Amino acid sequence: MTPDLEPRSGSTPRRDEARATITKTTISPAPGTEVPDEQPPRRSPFDLFHNRGPDTDELAPPEEPLAAGVKLRILTAVLLSILCLLTFAGAVLILLLWQQDRASGVLTTQLERTWNLFDGLRIVERWLAFAVLPVASLWIAVATVNVRRATGIRRNPVVAALSLPVGVLGAWYVGGELVAEADDWIGRGSGFLLQAVFLAAPLLALLRIAQAADSRTRALRVTYVVSVVYVGQLQFLGGLSNVDQSSPAEEWARLGSYLVIGGLIQVLGALSANEAARAIEDGTVNRFQLRSRFGESLLAQAERGSA
Repeated sequence: MTPDLEPRSGSTPRRDEARATITKTTISPAPGTEVPDEQPPRRSPFDLFHNRGPDTDELAPPEEPLAAGVKLRILTAVLLSILCLLTFAGAVLILLLWQQDRASGVLTTQLERTWNLFDGLRIVERWLAFAVLPVASLWIAVATVNVRRATGIRRNPVVAALSLPVGVLGAWYVGGELVAEADDWIGRGSGFLLQAVFLAAPLLALLRIAQAADSRTRALRVTYVVSVVYVGQLQFLGGLSNVDQSSPAEEWARLGSYLVIGGLIQVLGALSANEAARAIEDGTVNRFQLRSRFGESLLAQAERGSA
């Protein structure tokens, strides 16, 4: 660990001397002791997640986490909330259409106007979904950097950030190519399990970040379960993006109910995802404060010892 020679806030000449003594202290072997040659440690494939080289085994000094992570988390929560509202709005449109059909029937112009509004909701939902993915990935990258700054534990922010688009796009591809094209329940079930495997990629990456920050992981696991349930609901029951507008009037009540269920699942997922992200941020801040206070206590003890 290289000593910090720049003056710090609240430092005194005696404290600076103690800090230099701590950082420059070396241990020499006794005379006549044979010191074996140091061999560079072997690197495993898992070191890609740590981003650790052979000469970076020491923990870096603590640095304050970046404030951009909180802003990205709030922006992600806002986008997810809007997606929930769009799903509920689609459910209201279909249920109103069903009620109008039961009361006095639906005119062709009314039906076309309703489906045009529904198409507008789906377009907005698609663009918001494309916006949530990069914002959430950027939050993962910033959270990884903050964990490294606060704890000194190496984590690769690029690999962690890419885990989310890989998982989501992989699940989307499997759903469109395998689950939707399957003719029996065995094929659909196998495709759905493969989707769950893809969704586990961001979970594993975030679990490693949460463990490094010593934060709670229950909300993160709940988010994964809710995500798998929502994907199953989209594949087998239907959602705002894949409602069949050619369905007969007798099916409108069922479609509206499915959208209500999907909206409730989205609300639960948004709440759990925000709680999981906040838990990682709180754990990162706590680790930073703990390491900072522990380092200052060591400096105070060294200062008293040299007095």
